[in-house]
Amino acid sequence: MTAARPTAPCAEEAWCAAILHAAGCLACRTSGAVCERGEALLAAYAEAVQQGRSSFWCPPWNC
Repeated sequence: MTAARPTAPCAEEAWCAAILHAAGCLACRTSGAVCERGEALLAAYAEAVQQGRSSFWCPPWNC
């Protein structure tokens, strides 16, 4: 059995921030509308995920 990959706490926090914002933002819930804050939160989430992946190394025999 292989060990589960750890989750990045920063990415989880960024995702929660983006979802909470989107839930209360009319622009985020409107198709075709643009919300700068929502886009910034999603970009922060994407960056956190990318950093988490680049800092985590898994040997091929453990993945």
